[in-house]
Amino acid sequence: MTHRQRILAACRGEIPDRIPWVPRLDLWYRAHSTAGTLPPEFSGLSLRQITDAIGVGYHAVVPDFSDARTPDDIVDRGLGIFRLRGMAYETRLREVEREVKHEGGVTRVTYRTSVGSVSCAFSFTEEMERAGATISWLDEHVVKRPEECRVVAHIFSHLEVAPTYDEYRAWDTWVGHAGVAVAYGNGAASPMQHIMRDLMSVSEFYLWLYDHPAELQMLAESMEPWFEQVLSVLAHSPAEILFWGANYDEQLTYPPFFEKHILPWLARATELAHQHGKLLLTHSDGENAGILHLYRQAGFDIADSICPAPMTKLTLAQYLDALPGVTIWGGIPSVALVPELVPDADFHRLLADTIALARGRPHLILGIADTTPANASWERIEKITEALVS
Repeated sequence: MTHRQRILAACRGEIPDRIPWVPRLDLWYRAHSTAGTLPPEFSGLSLRQITDAIGVGYHAVVPDFSDARTPDDIVDRGLGIFRLRGMAYETRLREVEREVKHEGGVTRVTYRTSVGSVSCAFSFTEEMERAGATISWLDEHVVKRPEECRVVAHIFSHLEVAPTYDEYRAWDTWVGHAGVAVAYGNGAASPMQHIMRDLMSVSEFYLWLYDHPAELQMLAESMEPWFEQVLSVLAHSPAEILFWGANYDEQLTYPPFFEKHILPWLARATELAHQHGKLLLTHSDGENAGILHLYRQAGFDIADSICPAPMTKLTLAQYLDALPGVTIWGGIPSVALVPELVPDADFHRLLADTIALARGRPHLILGIADTTPANASWERIEKITEALVS
């Protein structure tokens, strides 16, 4: 079987010919490629060439947020809007004038509308580049005062979503049998989560839930047509797996918040995906113990980047028991690849236990959760690969 066939078989509840092994290596690769510290045998190679060479699947799930077609495609980062190469849709602004200024490494964007103006700023530092990051840091959020909600609501209520299926098909063809090109939808599963993630600081957001609930609700409702447009375009796309929502945590997206503000949209996305014969993947890389029961209610197909103990409370076995029928993608905590954090004996024990648990089991794709850090031991990645590929 090819890597693509193994991934899809596992997601369908079938048992592949061997355990699917699709580690996320993009940030590790960017960090070492930038620093010139790739293993000597891989010097000058692309990440795809490396994964092909060692016989692992190519992780085509989380996009490269710097892979824009033109500089203009990333200037709306402050709105949480990305237009990236390979995406199946793009968002177009209407009824707004946008001014972009670059000031000493910081990009400042001002949006002027008929109901007022707002601004935001973001940057990408040398430290972030050394770490392999691809998404810029928000230096100034677009919503800072309650009265700005009306302006941002105007922007979102006039957004237009257009299919870019040829872009996606080109990327899907490039990924080929090395993996599955997951169609990226949004990092936020719902409008309220989008506000929390991208439009204002997290601390301010939770204060506003109590101090300015009407303004937040109005803003969230203005975003609903955009969310519906994106979901519709994704559902009609040629992709087999759709990416919707990310970065949940039992404290940050605590159970009552998740149930009220995230669950309905995650369930809606799953329903639409299933109506069009597609699978729904969500990026569940946080502390999930308190919200697993809500995952089951959402009904999604793939829990991507599941990170078990010792990084979180739950073991991989507990995740598998708690989410029957849901494909778990991940299972190897990133700290296991760092010798300074996990001694050799503990690493080998974790690897043996993980393989014993995974062998002959459907609904499991082994990967590194959340991602392979820059200080990971390549020798340990090789050990995992030898155990799974040989």
